[in-house]
Amino acid sequence: MDDDLQHLAELIPTRGAPVRTLDDAGTGTWRVRASRVTVRLDLDARTVVRSTDTLPTLTPDPLDGRVLALTAVRSCTVGEPLSLLVHDADGRPATVRAPKVRYVQPVDPEAGARRERHLRQLSAAVAAGSDSPDDRRAAVHFGATWAAVGEAYDLSGVQAAARWKEQDREVLARLRAARGETSTAPETVA
Repeated sequence: MDDDLQHLAELIPTRGAPVRTLDDAGTGTWRVRASRVTVRLDLDARTVVRSTDTLPTLTPDPLDGRVLALTAVRSCTVGEPLSLLVHDADGRPATVRAPKVRYVQPVDPEAGARRERHLRQLSAAVAAGSDSPDDRRAAVHFGATWAAVGEAYDLSGVQAAARWKEQDREVLARLRAARGETSTAPETVA
């Protein structure tokens, strides 16, 4: 691994083997990205939280942002349609659907704490007149918005994303490649 990636590798733990399929027998919390829909799927608590990438001309789905009771995972495989049977808050059955699953990713239970720690370290470095690109990359990796990153630099989220998003994405891709995490070998979580 390159010396310039070593510190970042210490901040971001390795991922497990790639997961291509989830089913009802699985456990844990997962982020599923499918077409214009992102789903947070908690197989232990049997809950789903759905969000849609909406454009100003589109109306958000009434199920967005609500905790839904998961009844069954009908289909959740990378490259295939997403279909989850759920019940809304009133107990009415519904289906969370999307044309094509892009990825299935485990949710790190410590991601929130790690994100906040890296944002604090980034803010402290910038306040001291320095920079901490590895803390910035780790904060974004653990879910920080570009607006939160921009705050540390006294920039807007749009300015921060324009300045660092592509180069940080490339560095994280190099890190994953150096670790061998870019494999596409199928695995089912059951």
